[in-house]
Amino acid sequence: MLAGCMRLARWLPAPEPMRSITWPQRAGGRARCLVVFLPGLGDDADDFERNGLVGDVQRRGLSVDLIAANATIGYYARGTFLARLAADVVGPARARGYAELWLVGNSMGGLGTVYYARAHTAEITGVLALAPYLGDADLIDEIDDQGGLAGWQAPPRVAAMTPDNYQRELWRWLQAVLRGQEPGPDLYLGFGKSDKLAFEDALLAEALPDDHTFVIPGAHDWKTWRRLFNKFLDDSDFTRRCR
Repeated sequence: MLAGCMRLARWLPAPEPMRSITWPQRAGGRARCLVVFLPGLGDDADDFERNGLVGDVQRRGLSVDLIAANATIGYYARGTFLARLAADVVGPARARGYAELWLVGNSMGGLGTVYYARAHTAEITGVLALAPYLGDADLIDEIDDQGGLAGWQAPPRVAAMTPDNYQRELWRWLQAVLRGQEPGPDLYLGFGKSDKLAFEDALLAEALPDDHTFVIPGAHDWKTWRRLFNKFLDDSDFTRRCR
């Protein structure tokens, strides 16, 4: 479905500037951390509050401001996702002087967290990718056939990502980060065992530290993503660093 939408780019809306919604920390004052939410295919910025993730952070009393970017499929399809997210959402927010910046996204938004972190490595402290779309079946099968991400023969780094090379480049970058060969954020991954993307996500999970992966019963839906998000809040370094 995502690939098909990419081919229909000119029909998909991508307003400029990119819309976003902000929820400042309830305690007032300057927050230590910023979380930027990225929605999945068919979702929008409002879904993070509608499905309880915003309230789950707020109830913990963390020093965190939240922003949900309305980074819908049109921005990916038109090739403007990186530029618009940087100029309209992340850039103005970073000017407020946060100590840490975390990206959280589901499905297509999970892809977006990795895509943006690769392009803006120095800005991003950590990433939580929830059931991320990570590529087409032929690439996933190739990585699996070569023994997973650890054994995959990655291509050389590319200067610029295109619709033809971005999937391989993202996997190459993930491999390099996890091997300590390139800088990167603190990477966390979560998905449900019966998720339609579980096979490809499991390839990444095998390469991550055990305490950076959350796998629970569940499918490709908000109920599962919310439970995974709360496990992240309970069992990751994020909560300790953003108190």
